[in-house]
Amino acid sequence: MKPFAIKLLSAALGALLIGALPVKGEAKELRILSWEGYADPDWVKEFEEQTGADVNVVFIGTDDEIWAKIKGSEGKDFDLFAVNTAQLQRYLDLGLVEPYDLDKLPNQKETLPRFQDLSTVKGVMRDGKVYGIPYAFDSIGLIYDTDKVKTPPDSWTALWDPQYEGKVLAYDNGEHNFTVAALTMGIEDPYQLSDEQLKEAEQKLVDLKHNVLSFYTTADEALQLYQHNDVDLIFANYGQQQVKAMQDAGAHIAYINPKEGAPAWLDTWAMTTGVQDKELAEAWVNFVLQKKIGQQLSERTGFGNTVVPFPSAAEGDKLVWLESVEDPTMRADLWNEVKATP
Repeated sequence: MKPFAIKLLSAALGALLIGALPVKGEAKELRILSWEGYADPDWVKEFEEQTGADVNVVFIGTDDEIWAKIKGSEGKDFDLFAVNTAQLQRYLDLGLVEPYDLDKLPNQKETLPRFQDLSTVKGVMRDGKVYGIPYAFDSIGLIYDTDKVKTPPDSWTALWDPQYEGKVLAYDNGEHNFTVAALTMGIEDPYQLSDEQLKEAEQKLVDLKHNVLSFYTTADEALQLYQHNDVDLIFANYGQQQVKAMQDAGAHIAYINPKEGAPAWLDTWAMTTGVQDKELAEAWVNFVLQKKIGQQLSERTGFGNTVVPFPSAAEGDKLVWLESVEDPTMRADLWNEVKATP
């Protein structure tokens, strides 16, 4: 996906949104680096009308692309960027992000309960300061065929259940599979495994392989495999996006976040140290934390939002926010060994 920009100008200053300061004189510019679906044109237009600002959005396709653009300019080319909590840490390490003044974000206090106290959201704070404002998320859970699985599963261990032998679709990724194996083993931190724990998890994944019909890499591939084979359970790496695609295709399925915990990504808005107008940047973040925009975000993308409830997670679901793992290369090598096992 090639990055592209939207630039919309408004002649009128309009009414000011809560948390934004009046913009006087010459129109100011807000420069945003974002995933598609996080800064839609109608939201941009409304924000511009309310603030008189000129918003320039550049869309990106990978985490590496974000890193190259922010690190390459030392944060000076953009004011705000969307980044997940695991990736945010390397920007913090290099001092490329600016902390927020939460008093300028009144809508943050109206978010879902699990996101209101940011001290409990791992990865968004450092040294008592907030550097990432939660915006969108999704979990990695289980999809099951409601016609074939009469008792809804509630645990990752369902993937190992002998009754589903040859009827499981698994995701072809070492990092996530070792994380899930660790969760079933009751390991508190599934992202930092000892050598011994990695070996135990490897054997558990070898056992899982006996139940697996096939491994998939994309949501489209999983859908094709499901439609042409006898499949009961799917390791749903793509969460609600995958659910929506399958239901749109007529599949009779349901989704659960297992009780041991569901790995989940959490995208935040981060502010660069090169921010030109901090109050304007904070005004944007406050603006998109409206319930109306949160609902539209979820309806349009399939992702969960941090403002209104959505099927990504019920209030009581345990989410285990993604973090960098102890040794990505080691996990990849062990995963290849698992797949090569007869």
